[in-house]
Amino acid sequence: MESLYRKYRPLTFDSVVGQQHIVSTLEHAITEGRLSHAYLFCGPRGTGKTTMARILAKALLCRNAEAARAEGASGCMPDGTCEECELIAEGNPPDVYELDAASRTGVDNVREEIINSVNFAPVRGKYKIYIIDEVHMLSTAAFNALLKTLEEPVPGTIFLLMTESPSLLLPTIVSRCRELKLHPWDDRTVLSVLEKHGVTGQRAQEALHVSGGSIGKALAVAGDEQYWQRRSEVMRDFFALERRSDILRISSTWKDRKDDAEELLDDVEDMLRTLLLCHLGQRSESAVTPYPAAWQRFSREGELSAMMRLLDAVAQARQMRANQVTWQAVVERLLLSLMEEKSKWST
Repeated sequence: MESLYRKYRPLTFDSVVGQQHIVSTLEHAITEGRLSHAYLFCGPRGTGKTTMARILAKALLCRNAEAARAEGASGCMPDGTCEECELIAEGNPPDVYELDAASRTGVDNVREEIINSVNFAPVRGKYKIYIIDEVHMLSTAAFNALLKTLEEPVPGTIFLLMTESPSLLLPTIVSRCRELKLHPWDDRTVLSVLEKHGVTGQRAQEALHVSGGSIGKALAVAGDEQYWQRRSEVMRDFFALERRSDILRISSTWKDRKDDAEELLDDVEDMLRTLLLCHLGQRSESAVTPYPAAWQRFSREGELSAMMRLLDAVAQARQMRANQVTWQAVVERLLLSLMEEKSKWST
């Protein structure tokens, strides 16, 4: 699924498409020797937060870039060819520690991987770098442990934190970081990258419409036939539903697809968000042409509050799953919510 995205993923600042405000900020900080001890990369999924953090780690540890700066050169680009850059690319750098907070959220994990090692000197380079993805997923106890480290920064140690939801972070964490906001890419840039990787025509437009301004997502889904097959099924069963009497039949067809539950909810949410963006004038009407006529009308004339209620219905479905409600019951509730709104716009 992610093969195209992996081929695209930038390895140096020079190869980053867009986000030039972030690149310039980091370049100046390195060149002028005014690095913060902690950066918070904020932005929607797929806008390059982790990629940017890894490039910054390369820029700080690249032997060739360091030698050039020592000689007075203004450039600070990692060239990607020195041993440190290669170790980072391979995922085995001794002075770069990565933690995915979405999968390891306990305070013990933070202590084990960060707190207990932060006072030791770097193994090879001048810096020790901690990259924490989905930092908003840390437990409260883990947040408190991390906060103490940020309050008393160790020289040569840099934290690179990533989140889609900065509002979920403790204000004390945010206040101790330099916040950098990554923005979704514009349609022209997304289409340009897709075309560069051989994705054109209708599939490029479809990938653009579901990308939400994320090059990563556009590339990830472009060649994923399973994704498009499931999305077609979701459109047929959830958005083209005509009668309430069909709800039980359709929920029965999905009850054994628990493994697809998260993807299904993501698809429904994405489709609703596309309707919302069209309503707000942020997507062209062509984005909703695959939808039944009632939903196309809804995208033009529906009230914003109704659109938010439907998005809330997806959030409630996620909560029902977390509360161990049967998957079929979750599907039935979501189908009913969609059916009730669609019926208002059917002619």
